[in-house]
Amino acid sequence: MWTLEEGLQTLKAQGAKITAQRIAILKRLEGRKDHPSAEMLYKELRATFPTISFATIYGTAELLARAGLISILTIDDRHVIFDPNAAFHGHFKCSQCQGVEDIPLPEKGLPSFGGDRPHRVDEVQVFFYGVCPSCLASAQERAGNA
Repeated sequence: MWTLEEGLQTLKAQGAKITAQRIAILKRLEGRKDHPSAEMLYKELRATFPTISFATIYGTAELLARAGLISILTIDDRHVIFDPNAAFHGHFKCSQCQGVEDIPLPEKGLPSFGGDRPHRVDEVQVFFYGVCPSCLASAQERAGNA
């Protein structure tokens, strides 16, 4: 995980303009364990920045992703979410509550590309879909009470 100061230094090193809105977005993402959407960030920021737009949020997210500070996840066909945890890991999405959680992955288990035509892998996204432990327990409770 990165700190606000590290995020700002990374952006400055890449020549990005540091604006008040970009700082606010970085602050909202710093240290988060959840996976906020643009809509969530918009709702969190519009009281302080009433003129903030979705274009600013998405543009800043693209900038942060290129800087390696966040990942932009398209875990389903309706939602784009942001992951401030840049370390290698997968994601699990619950089909019941729609929650998304980080899943540790061993890097050794990934396929290697090589041979006579080597590849350059720029990004890996691994998604698992199913029912989370909380939703499973709720379903079992409901079944036991029936």
